[in-house]
Amino acid sequence: MGLVLGFFYREFAKAHDFSGSSQLPATHTHVLALGTLFFLIVIVLDKQFALTSGRWFNAFFWTYNAGLVMTVAMMVAHGILTVLAGASRR
Repeated sequence: MGLVLGFFYREFAKAHDFSGSSQLPATHTHVLALGTLFFLIVIVLDKQFALTSGRWFNAFFWTYNAGLVMTVAMMVAHGILTVLAGASRR
């Protein structure tokens, strides 16, 4: 998903001749860090502390992923609107 968002930002900005700053480049980093690296750390912690066998892990897992999806969706929406607004000013 991070690769797709990075590609989308580059092509979308190029298609609209946009060279300013927006939220779109940050989505690539956020998805990689919060979606991948965070859960790699959770795997290591689970090995040591058996986190997945806890009674609250499922609630945490689904809440975290729903929040991540909502965060990335809002960042993409804001970035698209920024690019489109910047392109319309020209």
